[in-house]
Amino acid sequence: MTQFNANAPNELTNAINRLEKQGATGYVLDLRSNPGGLLQAGIEIARLWLNEGTIVYTVNRQGVEGSFEATQHALTRDPLVVLVNQGTASASEILAGALKDNGRATIVGEQTFGKGLIQSLFDLSDGSGLAVTVAKYETPAHLDINKQGIKPDVSVPIDPIAMTQFGTATDRQYEAAVELLTTHSVIAGAA
Repeated sequence: MTQFNANAPNELTNAINRLEKQGATGYVLDLRSNPGGLLQAGIEIARLWLNEGTIVYTVNRQGVEGSFEATQHALTRDPLVVLVNQGTASASEILAGALKDNGRATIVGEQTFGKGLIQSLFDLSDGSGLAVTVAKYETPAHLDINKQGIKPDVSVPIDPIAMTQFGTATDRQYEAAVELLTTHSVIAGAA
């Protein structure tokens, strides 16, 4: 997934349903270099993988302000590995954190970017604008995403490769994810 736009949840739903009909037994969700996008799309995508649990908390200066929860049945309980890197940011970090903290996925790759602020924008009379940070995002385990990012369960640095090489034998992170799936070491987490 390259970004979270309004179509992303439906596109992923269709892909999962198609793969389930074809007999898929495990998944690799690639969030590398995904800058995020629409928060609601990230939340809906988390709900595709989770039966229950908190997806993310919003926290202001006074403490926890609110949360988003999984509210439906996951499309699959098959093992899941999520690939992340330093370009994984914002809503994609929220998704990775939700899947990690709920024990639904093994995170593989590099520490993510660390973008987890909620800002309000104000138009000023001279035509300029002002962005004011009003809250931040925390994972279900109450880890602050901002400036810290999501730490992978399995750290695998990657040599610079072309986008066309992602998902190939040249891609060490992808190969590590496939190895986790095929050795069944992540299956226990999917039960």
